[in-house]
Amino acid sequence: MPRRRLGTVALAVVCAVMVHTLATEAEAPSVLISDAAVAVVPASFVTSLGDAVSVFQTGELTAPIRDAALTAAAEAGAPAVIGRGFSAGLTAVRRGATIIQRSSGPGWGYPMAMTALPLEALGGIVGRAVAAPISEDKVVMGQTTASLRGAAAGDTIDLMAANGSTVTFTIGLVAPDAEIGGTEILISTQQADVLGASLPTRVLIYGRFDRTALQAALVRRGLYANNAVRVRTSWDAPDPDGTLSLARTKSLLGEFELDYANLSELGWTDVGATWRNAYLPGAREAYPAGIRAMCNKVIKADLSAALQEVVDAGLGGGIDAGNANTYGGCSSGQARLARITQSLGSVSRHSWGQPIDINTVANCQGCVPKMDCRIVRIFRKHHFAWGGNFLTPDGMHFEWVGEARDALQYPSKYCPNSPGALIEQEVPHAAPPPASRGTLFADDGLVGE
Repeated sequence: MPRRRLGTVALAVVCAVMVHTLATEAEAPSVLISDAAVAVVPASFVTSLGDAVSVFQTGELTAPIRDAALTAAAEAGAPAVIGRGFSAGLTAVRRGATIIQRSSGPGWGYPMAMTALPLEALGGIVGRAVAAPISEDKVVMGQTTASLRGAAAGDTIDLMAANGSTVTFTIGLVAPDAEIGGTEILISTQQADVLGASLPTRVLIYGRFDRTALQAALVRRGLYANNAVRVRTSWDAPDPDGTLSLARTKSLLGEFELDYANLSELGWTDVGATWRNAYLPGAREAYPAGIRAMCNKVIKADLSAALQEVVDAGLGGGIDAGNANTYGGCSSGQARLARITQSLGSVSRHSWGQPIDINTVANCQGCVPKMDCRIVRIFRKHHFAWGGNFLTPDGMHFEWVGEARDALQYPSKYCPNSPGALIEQEVPHAAPPPASRGTLFADDGLVGE
């Protein structure tokens, strides 16, 4: 890792620190971390962050989409960088000689959502205080994630690298989840290289720019019209079909470890017995509408209520129970990793028994969804998001999110909520917090399928 070279003049010292901890508000970052500091004009600290726009795809970011997003940003005069999102297995947390958390054995690890951004741009994206420890080759961990394992700043963590080795990092800061975009661990792309996580997954446009001009440029470049691309902005309204971050998922549905050493060719593997026994039933259980499924125990009451309301509303015929019981359901009792390498990739949400798939034939993944929108809205009322509006449409998929979504008004492509109408509810549900910079990286390390 290149280290900062200190100048002999005080102003040069300030600038040397600044190129690692922040980007300017108006210009795209152009200084490499190995360059010498040059005092041309006095640097100014970023006191408030601007907007952010994430342009991403399912899996690896393709070159045409990358180039279109970077060109659109340049046309709008906005800085842009290429970032990476993935999960990596955590094997240990240490505080000096004391073990705070350790996986159960060799080859086992806790999947962690990782977001990597270029070091020279981090200050302008997440702020100087968050960027500073990363410039010192440390990592920043989200507060929820730190709380789950009792971790604190100064602890060290062991992560599985793509080549099977163990890489140790020091936690430089525990930050509020929203300050690091909803991910679990924020690192630099240089640190991601050490882990072997080299695939780009997003273009992140950030800073102070004209929103209208940027969106017009994104439209001109075909990014809003491309069904294989998702554009998320820090000013988006709350999305009824937005999903939970990995940290939030773990806090609600439990954290498990994976047997990375014995991943199948398709990415299937065992989860830790302690979590499985606590959160999954021993076999499929009966639900209304004739459904039998192995679902996380936390979601059982909401799933039962949703299916019962579907039946009571006379919509039970819209659910093919036989198909769901044969090809759908919540969980198989195993986890699945959509792999980048043997140990890096994205964990399926079905690993938690969090979503249920129904009507799989008529709603194949990637196809135009064919689901009764009345059923969709009932499920949203009972704390589920619907996969029909995912980046890759997944109309069979209803994913538990722990909060009602039927009252949110959002320009959903399929099955938007009814304006001004809540579905047969006597007391209005509290809406989830608005979308913001705090959710831009919430999907990193996860996949719906």
